[in-house]
Amino acid sequence: MRTIEISTEVFAKIWSQRVVGEESENAILTRLLGLQKQPRQPIFELSMTVIRWRDDVRAGLRALGGSAHLKEIYDQVRTVRRAASRSVPKNLEAIVRRELEYNSSDAESFQGKHDWFRSVDGIGAGIWALREGEAG
Repeated sequence: MRTIEISTEVFAKIWSQRVVGEESENAILTRLLGLQKQPRQPIFELSMTVIRWRDDVRAGLRALGGSAHLKEIYDQVRTVRRAASRSVPKNLEAIVRRELEYNSSDAESFQGKHDWFRSVDGIGAGIWALREGEAG
C-alpha cells in the first residue's frame, strides 16, 4: 500500500461517498474510480420488490401443480406466507377468494389488469387454476 496526503475536507468527501460494506478509503475509491469488478448497490435499492397477495396466491397454485380446490389453495397460501415471514390473518380465506376473483376475467369483480386465474368449473364450484402461461 502506498500513502498519500489529503486534506481533511477531501478525506471527509471520500467517506461521504461510502456505501454499505466499504470499510476503508481504498474500498471507497476503488468503486468510485471504476476499478471494482461488480459495483455495490446502495442499500436502499436492495429491497424494492413489493409482494402482493395475488403473488402469494399464484405461488400457492403453482406449488399445487396449477389447479386446486379452494381448501388446498388456502392451506398452500398459508404455507407460502409463513415461509416468507409474512402475516397470516384470520380472514386469509376471504382475501384469497378476493384475489382469485379480482385477478380472473371469469369473475364479475375482475379488476381488468392481471388475468392470472381461471375458474375451472364456474364461479362457486371452488376449483381454481392458473391461466395458460402462468403455471411457471
